[in-house]
Amino acid sequence: MTRWGILGAGGIARVFANGLLFSKTGRLTAIASVTESRRSALAGDFSIPRSYSRYEDLLADPEVDAVYISLIHPEHARWTIAAARAGKHILVEKPMAMDSREAEQMIQAARQNDVFLMEAFMYRCHPQMARLAEIIRSGAIGDVLAIRSPFSFSTPFDASSRLFSKALGGGGILDVGCYPASLSRFVAGAASGKAFAEPERLKAVGTIGPSGVDTFTAAVLQFPGGIFAEITCGLSCAMPTEAQIFGTRGRIVLPNPWLPSSPVRFALKPLPREATFPAERILVWADGRGSPEEVIVTADRDLYAYEADAVDQDISRRQSPAMTWEDSLGNMRVLDRWLAEISPA
Repeated sequence: MTRWGILGAGGIARVFANGLLFSKTGRLTAIASVTESRRSALAGDFSIPRSYSRYEDLLADPEVDAVYISLIHPEHARWTIAAARAGKHILVEKPMAMDSREAEQMIQAARQNDVFLMEAFMYRCHPQMARLAEIIRSGAIGDVLAIRSPFSFSTPFDASSRLFSKALGGGGILDVGCYPASLSRFVAGAASGKAFAEPERLKAVGTIGPSGVDTFTAAVLQFPGGIFAEITCGLSCAMPTEAQIFGTRGRIVLPNPWLPSSPVRFALKPLPREATFPAERILVWADGRGSPEEVIVTADRDLYAYEADAVDQDISRRQSPAMTWEDSLGNMRVLDRWLAEISPA
């Protein structure tokens, strides 16, 4: 049983705490936050026995095996490195870091201190992704040629929000663009029999808002084997989130790629133990069929419980195949290139 501590007490910390209620391998032991009101509320709502006002105190707690770092983007590297030095296993929110240089430092700290480290791309831990890879590798849609995946929402400009602060890692690319970048690399990898693939070329256009962050942007990635991916993200335009994969003999649609089987993503109070988790559908049009085959992927726990259990399952290996160090580093390099493409000279 993995004993978890959480650094930070914002909305995503509550989501993870809720997910842990349904984990088969983990329980929540401690919370640390510099904001007393949030810390007290989270500890009270989820009956967390140990509460700290300083992150260092949680990292020194011998009753904590692993930490979930839910802090804002610029704090990921600092506290991942501190947690590694404290001998704690680490699940750090996406994006792993502000850039690939920081990500390399975090990975090096995990390696030097012999601890587990994983970037919290929770959707990668859900059985939907393993099933998707099986369908692609089966040749059901022939050779993969194109991938299309958006993750874009609309929110009013707020100069005080981290989403619109360059110093706090705001902008669409770091906040949500990391998802379609990751999915595209996963699909291109599955098409070539690998865990992931890296793009040979990347071209992008985008809009930079008044605070200096990207508010809407699209990129085209070219992978080995002639596979292209169109990825879109932003803060100023709401788009359907379904992902589409096109091949020489058909196509695949994922209606819910990012939050499969996750009612807790929208529940800030603890869910009842008897909660159920929706199945997901993968739609496969093959050989010119007019209607798709529905591949049903069932879930016996919440998405974030799958994520926590993936950590426990592979702690001894220090990495999870759901999101390896090289995969995270490759994704950060794509985000670096995407940001560089649309940044003013």
